[in-house]
Amino acid sequence: MLKNALRRLRNSAPRLDFYKYKHGDCANFDNGKCKAAHFTNLNPEETACPHFKPKQKAEAEKLAS
Repeated sequence: MLKNALRRLRNSAPRLDFYKYKHGDCANFDNGKCKAAHFTNLNPEETACPHFKPKQKAEAEKLAS
């Protein structure tokens, strides 16, 4: 039970390694805009924001459902 609680907590925590990625690699990035934070005029080659969510993981979730 403790393992499950820790896993849920770990999965709900914000990513701290977002600085390794670019806006263009984010599932929330769409044509210069961040869907999560509603930022506009973003350069896809700049460092991602804390709302970063990898595209590959998001695409896998869509296919699974």
